[in-house]
Amino acid sequence: MLFDDKKNFGPRVGLAYRLRQNTVVRASFGVFYDNWAGVTQNTQGLTGNWPTSLVNTASNLNNNLSVNPLPNTTAQNPFPTLGALPPPTPFDQQNWFIDPHEKQPYSLQWNFGVQEQLNQSTVLTVNYVGSGSRRLVLGGIYNTALTPGPGDPSQRSPFPYITPTYYDRTWGRSNYNALQVSLDKKLSNGLAYLVSYTWSKAIDIGDSGWYGLEGFSVQNPYAFNNDRSVAGFDLPQLLSVSLLYELPVGPGKRFNPTNRFLSHIVGNWQPNLIASFYSGVPYNLSVDGDIANTGNSGYERPNYLGGNANLANPTPLQWFNTSVFAVPAPFTYGNSGRFILRSDGTANVDLSIFRIFPIRESKSLEFRAEMFNAFNTPVYAAPNGDISTSTFGQVTSTANQARQIQMALKLRF
Repeated sequence: MLFDDKKNFGPRVGLAYRLRQNTVVRASFGVFYDNWAGVTQNTQGLTGNWPTSLVNTASNLNNNLSVNPLPNTTAQNPFPTLGALPPPTPFDQQNWFIDPHEKQPYSLQWNFGVQEQLNQSTVLTVNYVGSGSRRLVLGGIYNTALTPGPGDPSQRSPFPYITPTYYDRTWGRSNYNALQVSLDKKLSNGLAYLVSYTWSKAIDIGDSGWYGLEGFSVQNPYAFNNDRSVAGFDLPQLLSVSLLYELPVGPGKRFNPTNRFLSHIVGNWQPNLIASFYSGVPYNLSVDGDIANTGNSGYERPNYLGGNANLANPTPLQWFNTSVFAVPAPFTYGNSGRFILRSDGTANVDLSIFRIFPIRESKSLEFRAEMFNAFNTPVYAAPNGDISTSTFGQVTSTANQARQIQMALKLRF
């Protein structure tokens, strides 16, 4: 049973004031509530919890249609064995549970900015944008041992007779602050562009992601405030540039060759560009097993021994200095923080060129050639952060695709 929350008050206010003919100041504030229903529905435990029967499933039914295009699987006995009966108590089951008094997450969002019209087609915008999110879903495995130590961890847990299990509460919080600058030129004289730059920081206490990140990013579920750090999606710097340019060559343009054939060949071309450059994403370091002996697994981080973990010239075979980390001593937590290292930054350029070939007054043929990741620049994925493995600190894949080229013809009529 989940209790109602009838105090979700969401005020919003905004204002705009023109300081002078070409300058406007804008500010706003609002409270916004999360309607991510999947989080709530997945943690109510509608099926599979005691005392309901176990869930019987069958997968890959009738999937080999190339051999037999007709269905060949029929309904089966839903209670084939006594194993479908519920266990005598719920205390040996591990499942997802939620605080019945959970609150709906919300975010306080605000911004203040100045917009200046530089000319008839170009606008410069500078904004400060911030948010503070509260009552975020903070997951993890609970009823583990309250403290690390030797012996049976269940004897150090709040309820020794209950198996450690997933339990979600709306105790998380985060904040975001950013400087956002954009220079926007609308199409005039054959040129349009948009340049955007963001300098920001996002911080939370372990609720960066969907289930997986939530569980693995907090070492001690009873002291989650100790794991306050940059969020798993934090990107300190991001620059994007998009550009469209109609070459001033051809009939009706600034430069029109006197030779009609040459004018037809070199005219009406339009090159385009989209470029993105941004910081690498944070990643966690981990240690296999239950070193602290709390009855959990997958939570432990290594010890940081001191020194610079970043390398001046990282390579896929050694992305960071692995010698400054070590496996913690038995019955202790690692002292490394959350998300202390970052993966490779992204530099991507997409290019395209369009050309319209007039046929008649109402008909034309458009040619397009597009290159994605035009310079074939690799972006390395996060390295292996598990100190228990032989590939610790090594990158084994890329986070982007190799250059792709595509061409198309379109008839307009």
